[in-house]
Amino acid sequence: MGGSFNPIHRRHLQIAMSALEEMKLSRVLFIPNGNPPHKHKELLDAAHRYEMTRLAVIPYDQFAISDLEMAREGIMYAVDTLKLLRKKYSSAEFYYIIGEDTLFDLEHWVQPLEVFKMCTFLVCLREHQSLSDDHPALKRMYSKGANVRFLSLAPFDISASDIRRQISQGVMNDALLTPEVCEYIRIMGLYGGSRTPEGAADAYPMLKEDLSDDRLVHSLAVAHTAAKLAQIHSLDVPACELAGLLHDCAKCMGIKSMQRIARDAKLSLTETEFRATGLLHGPVGAVVAEKKYGIHRQDILNAIAYHTTGFAGMSPFDMVIFLADKIEPYRDDIPELAEIRALAAQNLYKATCRMLLCSKEYVAQTKRPLHPATEQTLQWVQEHMQ
Repeated sequence: MGGSFNPIHRRHLQIAMSALEEMKLSRVLFIPNGNPPHKHKELLDAAHRYEMTRLAVIPYDQFAISDLEMAREGIMYAVDTLKLLRKKYSSAEFYYIIGEDTLFDLEHWVQPLEVFKMCTFLVCLREHQSLSDDHPALKRMYSKGANVRFLSLAPFDISASDIRRQISQGVMNDALLTPEVCEYIRIMGLYGGSRTPEGAADAYPMLKEDLSDDRLVHSLAVAHTAAKLAQIHSLDVPACELAGLLHDCAKCMGIKSMQRIARDAKLSLTETEFRATGLLHGPVGAVVAEKKYGIHRQDILNAIAYHTTGFAGMSPFDMVIFLADKIEPYRDDIPELAEIRALAAQNLYKATCRMLLCSKEYVAQTKRPLHPATEQTLQWVQEHMQ
């Protein structure tokens, strides 16, 4: 699936999933254009388009990304890309996923007869409900050897230019853009937006290096969720967003590295906290956020330190990060998630209470002792819910 992905949006992912399932493909390879021959106006730098696409496909096991067209200098045409792909994957059968608008331009591509020999086209309709094989353009392409199949996905037209215009006006449409792409656009100040939160653009390369791909997507989704909750509850949006972005900055460290940082920082920890990665990465993360990422606001550091367990006396800011970590859009491991997400938009105390009760129920099922901080936090929240 080639394209400028300027930016990649949910419809791209829907089309790719439709192709994957209907044609029983082994993989869908996303190939962002480096220097496309037909699109120049408003085209974002290739590195940003590549990173947005890379982030968007991480949650899907059978989606992958290639820098094939970006890595080569000069203009690349479909025929060049297909030749390189066939050389790299000599035993593969290729399907080229396109939109209806591209279908009617195929016969005007560079060396169309060569292209037709190398792949089958999978077409997603945008305007027509269906197209007959008697359509003049299709008949001409069939006569030249083209193999075309249509996906069953219902027609739906999304304009990337409309998305860019909305972003320039300060509107991020969650219905069209995935949370990690939204957050990357905000962090980098793309499409006419201002960079926010302050310092996040400088932190991003370090965070990308420190975290696994899955954890990076989670952190971006938490930042996105934290910003939305902060806006709803009239809190400091950039600060909550930055805390959400960095909350897991120590998560992918080895336990020995975490313990060394904890000792050097003289953190006050129980033996259980010191030996458990799941409990240690919060307080150690606060140290890393300060020392490595240059964060000095105490409210941000506190929220990072206690985002796993919470604490008696936590502020609405702390609750936002605690909840955002548990309810971000990619989470699906808690049966009560829908209820907690709805509560979080209405009352942070009630949502935090419900989340802590879920944690308590889960720990009871595993027959492990409940962390004292969880019980203390739960009692405090229950007393202060009104």
